[in-house]
Amino acid sequence: MEKSSMEKRLLVLFAVFLGLLVVIVGRLWYLQMIKGEHFVHLADGNRMRQLRVMPPRGQILDRNGTVLVRNKPSFTVSLVPGGVSPDTSVTELLCGLLGTSPEELNEAVEKGRGFPYEPVRIKRNVDAETVVAIEENRYNLPGVFIEQETVREYLYHDLAAHLIGYLGVISPSELQEYGSQYRGSDLVGKSGIEQTYEDLLRGENGTLTVEVNALSRPIRTVKTIEPIPGHNITLTIDAELQAVAERAFAEHILSLAEEPGTQTGAVLALNPRTGEILVMASFPSFDPEMLIDEAERNSYYLSLSADRKLPFFNRVTQALYGPGSTFKPITALAILEEGVMGPKDRFNATGVSQYGVKDWVITNNLAPFGWIDMYDAMGMSSNHYFADNGVRVGIDNLSKWMEKLGYGSPTGLKLYPQEASGLLPSREWKRQAFSNRAQSERNWYPTDTEQISIGQGFHQMTLLQLAQGYAAIANRGEIYVPQVVKEIAAPDGTVVFRAEPELARRVDAKKETWDTLVHLLTAPIEHYRGTARNAMAGFPIPAAAKTGTWEIPGTIANGVFVAFAPLDEPEILVAVVVERGGGGASAAAPIARVVLDAYFGFNESDEAEM
Repeated sequence: MEKSSMEKRLLVLFAVFLGLLVVIVGRLWYLQMIKGEHFVHLADGNRMRQLRVMPPRGQILDRNGTVLVRNKPSFTVSLVPGGVSPDTSVTELLCGLLGTSPEELNEAVEKGRGFPYEPVRIKRNVDAETVVAIEENRYNLPGVFIEQETVREYLYHDLAAHLIGYLGVISPSELQEYGSQYRGSDLVGKSGIEQTYEDLLRGENGTLTVEVNALSRPIRTVKTIEPIPGHNITLTIDAELQAVAERAFAEHILSLAEEPGTQTGAVLALNPRTGEILVMASFPSFDPEMLIDEAERNSYYLSLSADRKLPFFNRVTQALYGPGSTFKPITALAILEEGVMGPKDRFNATGVSQYGVKDWVITNNLAPFGWIDMYDAMGMSSNHYFADNGVRVGIDNLSKWMEKLGYGSPTGLKLYPQEASGLLPSREWKRQAFSNRAQSERNWYPTDTEQISIGQGFHQMTLLQLAQGYAAIANRGEIYVPQVVKEIAAPDGTVVFRAEPELARRVDAKKETWDTLVHLLTAPIEHYRGTARNAMAGFPIPAAAKTGTWEIPGTIANGVFVAFAPLDEPEILVAVVVERGGGGASAAAPIARVVLDAYFGFNESDEAEM
């Protein structure tokens, strides 16, 4: 009986053992035969890493081939999120070596959570001492390694910074927009050419397949696909002329009587016959190099953002200004085309218009101009002349001619941030703008027209728009799309884009009207009481110019000045605005004169160094 019971127990035990053996063998067969390939891939995934190899960003050059922005080799500390130890001592050690806070490190790691086995760039352009320190502690820093990358080098720092732009860490919205080539720790263009042509400057990523050890450090390269460098972009600006303009502005504002050295503003120079921009300078500026430097980026960015002078703001394309007396040639265009007055017709400038606008001689307790023609009125900048005759033209016609010249609309310049549209006043505009006020305030009055006619009214425009209006005069009616890119070349040198002049609009007016306007704009220089006579004295090339002062209640006026030369075949048009600088003749015209002299080679011994 006992023997039979023992046999049964042995039989059950054998059956259990046999069942377990079958399960184990079956499982082994399943894992090896059915899922074997799957686990091979998993093993390779743990052992192999496919790393992105960042392409060198394209260079940016000026019109003469001077390199403005290039790349330089550097070391980058990278981290594989999936290989990072949760041990806080690792975080503390790495933060201590890099001089970063745990919060900054965690923020960087979070950007790579979606790709746990791809490196996240923690700190770029680290010095040799940091590289050595990390290598010495490599076994205490699992998932951390050193990559060799290129970083942006802005050779002339703040020169043309608003045009060139700067790089910054990609934002979540940009990451979604740009697609799979980008990761959360990448640098992308944030403004200017760097942002506008991000897709071309970026290039195409390469890949590096490497075998890694238990610390997620590369130990052997298995396969390499080289990255494709970005395209090189040649700008239309002349770097030497840009440097001259920037230095001229910085030096001249120190000589102003009112709060010297505190003024902001802009300088623009372009070729009116092609639309090519030769100078784009906005003040104050910033240094794009410091926005890449890891040690200074955050504090520098915060200081720029907090600056009430708005260093990131491109005052050539985004700031809106009243034109002051630089608008009077537009009023003259309307006067001539609408048949209100001829250029030789005499007008008795008593100094005070029908609705109270005064000439500058009256406000300075001087004798009125008396009987003058349009040439005299332009040269001496008579408010009375243009106010009274502007009213005769009427706001409807003035608005029509402003619209024909492009005021109130973007010029078509391809540059980020987008240019401002400006404000083109009209009866309908005022009705809508003041719709929440009494009917009496929504109506348009002759006094409004007077203010528009002398450049002191509701109209607002960018410096670029103002320049385009003068380009129409210089070209006898033709306005070309402004351009800042002259040429784009692929990495192999093949030119994939070359800019050609693009006609934006043609303003239809009589030939004699255009000829008269050009002649009128010589008056501020040649008239014995011309407002630009002192600033342009001795300039050996026939030129056209107009000064302007935009009055701002409660503060110092803006000085504005526009000029172009030569008269018959203009090569350069310069527009300057000095905010809170005072009169255009004293605040803005001397800066433009320096730029004109430099362009034509009249001050070669005193050219600015870049």
